[in-house]
Amino acid sequence: MFNLKLRNLALLGLLVVLVALAGCSCKEYEEQIMQLDAQIAELQKQKANDEAMLDERSQIAEELRLNLKDCKGENAILIEESEEVVMITVQDELTFVSSGVMVMDTMVPTLEIIAGTIRDYPEWDVYVEGYTDDRKILEEYQEYYPTNWELGAHRAAAVVRYMTVQMSLDPERFAAVSFGPFRAIADNDTEEGRRTNRRVRIMMYKPEM
Repeated sequence: MFNLKLRNLALLGLLVVLVALAGCSCKEYEEQIMQLDAQIAELQKQKANDEAMLDERSQIAEELRLNLKDCKGENAILIEESEEVVMITVQDELTFVSSGVMVMDTMVPTLEIIAGTIRDYPEWDVYVEGYTDDRKILEEYQEYYPTNWELGAHRAAAVVRYMTVQMSLDPERFAAVSFGPFRAIADNDTEEGRRTNRRVRIMMYKPEM
């Protein structure tokens, strides 16, 4: 994309030269060249920033994969990279009991490793997303979570609260989001599929300065 922009600007520069030869004054020509040079410099700077961010994203993902390799339940953790984002998905078996929102002990070692990476990259912010299956909330919990929207939100918030309170991470870097049952990645008609859909995803991203 940037190469295309640079090529287009180069063609624009050639056009400026042709126009200058056709009768533009030297002053007008010089002003146009200066504007073109400034645009090219800005694109080159943006390209360099984007490349540095992508390199850092890959470094974060690789560190997480390495550090989580020996963590209990490593098969329940998925590390992915997408554009400017690192995504850490933690499956249901490590996260919460049925209809519960308290972080389980089985999830703490995973959170400690992720928290260490978050500390090491203070310019990266964090979204925590809560997902559920599509089963109706048990009646005894409906007073607290009328729907899966609320359950997903409480679970995401529980992870944020644990990482900011228990692990002393900066709360200004965090946001909690719920998708409830509406972004399923497996079939909710089977127990295995429902278990896959019940997950928490932690997303690290570098906001534009």
